[in-house]
Amino acid sequence: MDFVMDLSLLSKILPVIFLFIIGHWFNRTGFITQNSVGELKKLVVNVFLPSLLFISFSKSNFEARYLIIVVTVFIACTALLGMGIVIKKMLKIQSPYFPTLLTGFEAGMLGYSLYAGVFGAENVFKFAVIDLGQVTFVFFVLVSLLVQYKEGRKSGFSSMFSSFAKNPVIIAIFLGIIMQKTRLMGILQSIPFTQALLQTLSMLSSLTVPLICLVIGYEIKFEKGSVQKSIQAIGLRYVLLLPLAIFINSFIISSLLGLDRAFSAALMTMFTLPPPFIIPLYISDENLEEKQFVFNTISLSTIVSIIMFLIVIGTNTG
Repeated sequence: MDFVMDLSLLSKILPVIFLFIIGHWFNRTGFITQNSVGELKKLVVNVFLPSLLFISFSKSNFEARYLIIVVTVFIACTALLGMGIVIKKMLKIQSPYFPTLLTGFEAGMLGYSLYAGVFGAENVFKFAVIDLGQVTFVFFVLVSLLVQYKEGRKSGFSSMFSSFAKNPVIIAIFLGIIMQKTRLMGILQSIPFTQALLQTLSMLSSLTVPLICLVIGYEIKFEKGSVQKSIQAIGLRYVLLLPLAIFINSFIISSLLGLDRAFSAALMTMFTLPPPFIIPLYISDENLEEKQFVFNTISLSTIVSIIMFLIVIGTNTG
C-alpha cells in the first residue's frame, strides 16, 4: 500500500521536476532568450495565475475563520523580519539586505506551481489563503523597507495600498470570493457566452504550472562570488522557519481551526519557499556585491526549497 502511494506521489512530482530541468536546458542551449522568459513571466503573473486563482476561489467556500490564518502569517513574516534584524546585529553582518532574506516567500513564481502540481487546482485556494498573509506583508512592509534601502525614503501608505489593490492576483482572489458568496458563478455558467468566457479562463489557468516551472528552471543561476554568506543566510532562514511552521500548523491549523492535511501541507509548502524574487529589483546596479549575495541566496534557496518540498509532501500525503 505504501509502495503504491509512493509511486502515486512520484508520478505527481516528477513532471514538475522534469519541467524545471527542461527550463534549465532552454537556458543552457539558448533555445529561448531572457527577453522571451521575461514576457512569459508577465503573462504568468498577469493572466495565467490570476485565472487559476479566480477559478479556484469561485468554486471554494472562503470561511471567515480563514482570516485567522491570514493574520497569523502576516505576524509571522513581520516577526521573522524583526528576528533577522536582531541576528544581523548579533553576528555583525554588514549586508543591509540580510534580514529581508529571512522572511517572505516566493509563492507566485514557485509556490503555486509546486503545490498545484501535487494537490491539484481544486486545492489551490488553500495555498492562496496562506499566501494572502504573506503577500500583504510583502506589499506593506517588505517593499517599503527595500525602497528605503535603495532610495533613502519610505514609501507612502497610499502608494503601497494602490500597488496592493491593483495586483492581478489580489483582484482575482477577491473576485473569486465575491462570485462564490453571491452565487453569481451559477448564473454565469447558465449563459452560453459567459460560460464560454469561464471555460477560456479555465484553459488559461491550466498553463500556469508548466510555464512557471519552465521559467524557474530557466532562471536558476549563480552569480560569480562566494556563496558562503548565502549558505549562512539560508541555514539561518530555515532554522527560524521550520519550528515556526510546525508551531502554526499544530496550534492554529490543526488544533484551533481543525483544518485538513491539504491546509497543513499548504502552510508547510509556503514555509519551505525561497525569499521573494522581487528583492534584487530594489538593489541598485552599482551595488554589485549585494546583488551577487542576494542572487546567490535566492538561487540556492530555490534548489533547497524544492528538496524540502519533496520531504514535506511525503509527510503530508501519507
